[in-house]
Amino acid sequence: MKRLFVMFALAAGAPAMSAPAADGVKGAWVRTSPAPGRPAAGYFELTNGIKADALTGAEVPGARVEMHTMAMEAGVMRMRPIQQLALKPGETVAFKSGGYHLMIFGLASPGKSLPLTLVFASGAKITVPAEVHGAADGGVQPNPHAGH
Repeated sequence: MKRLFVMFALAAGAPAMSAPAADGVKGAWVRTSPAPGRPAAGYFELTNGIKADALTGAEVPGARVEMHTMAMEAGVMRMRPIQQLALKPGETVAFKSGGYHLMIFGLASPGKSLPLTLVFASGAKITVPAEVHGAADGGVQPNPHAGH
């Protein structure tokens, strides 16, 4: 898998290993909203490669995706969009409930899995399968966007 990524990166003109190899993305999943028309949320763990890079976005077929963060401001948890997330060499960042996460707008009938493509400042793109869970699924993290 890593050889394939390095060959792709070289063929695309990107420096080898400027972004994480596909196995640097773990546990990708999407939580759909119980309310029709409300955005879904996306989560995963990302480990960067050996060179600094930045995550600049994500793509899901047929949907608009934004990166967001949540932070406590004056005693109130606030969600804010972010344009990019700097990644240090070897750094691992978790997109999880209550922190960095994806907001996926317009997701229709996603099935049990969907392709999630992460986009990097270096030009690299990594596509991984993301499991899809409904809001009522047991054993899945609570939706951080309930009430939005």
